[in-house]
Amino acid sequence: EELGSYVERMLGVLRRVPVLRIEGNRTVSFTNVRAPGRSLSLHAEAIVQPSALGRDASILDLADEAEESRGDRLALSGKPVAFVFGPENGAVGTRLVDAALKEAYQKSYSHLYIIGFGIEPNAREAIARAEQAGFTPATYVQATPDLLMGDLLKNMRSSQIFSVCGLPEIEIRKVKKSDKRDPERYQVTLLGVDTFDPVDMTVDSLEEKDIPAWFLDSDYNEMVFRVTQAFFPKTEAWENLKRALKADYEDSVWEHLRGMTSAPFEAPADAKIAVKVIDNRGNELMVVKTIAEAIGG
Repeated sequence: EELGSYVERMLGVLRRVPVLRIEGNRTVSFTNVRAPGRSLSLHAEAIVQPSALGRDASILDLADEAEESRGDRLALSGKPVAFVFGPENGAVGTRLVDAALKEAYQKSYSHLYIIGFGIEPNAREAIARAEQAGFTPATYVQATPDLLMGDLLKNMRSSQIFSVCGLPEIEIRKVKKSDKRDPERYQVTLLGVDTFDPVDMTVDSLEEKDIPAWFLDSDYNEMVFRVTQAFFPKTEAWENLKRALKADYEDSVWEHLRGMTSAPFEAPADAKIAVKVIDNRGNELMVVKTIAEAIGG
């Protein structure tokens, strides 16, 4: 019953705000949003408005829309797109993605949108490779955490409910040894984060001073993100914090906490590291790499 209630709420939001903000400075608008007749993993289907893809409608597009408005053609007679909603309390996983991709392909949907409040790195990779692997093209769409507040907030067509997020760009480097007998140590540098602004429809890269927080898991087990180092580059609150603590600290401590490069750490040769960035809208953006990708040394 709880799952059904959650899906119905998300379906209701998609009907009230049938707009997705996607990359390439575009929006995609939908009509006839509804639950599919029979489905194992998909939660909704809809028709993309022909003139809503960031381009002018062609004569054929307008003719199709006219036929549908007159009732000469069923609104869902074409190939609709499909939607699947990730878990209410958790990240989208590979099992859900695999099931949705298979069903969307079997039912000949033209595109699959996977909407979630967070996503596991392996699941995101599966979505990116979907079309290359022969499945229906798919896109991950980030849902604003405000939706978890239920009816406390009003969702309007202009609300920034769904948007596409970028991934952090990182670099792993070996730390130069002072003694050959020392164990291998590494450092991670956050190079930047591409973000999509749904207000002015532009893609931009967050500067260091605009990143609220980023975290490092230096031995990621692909199940739980464990924070081993934390950084808070956005600096407006640092001076106030210093005054509140009423103590003197080395300037190097503050520089490290608001920096973009981790402290050196040891890691086994087969380890994976994960970096999670929190953007200005509270979205969690995570990337995973292997220690084998480290450069230098």
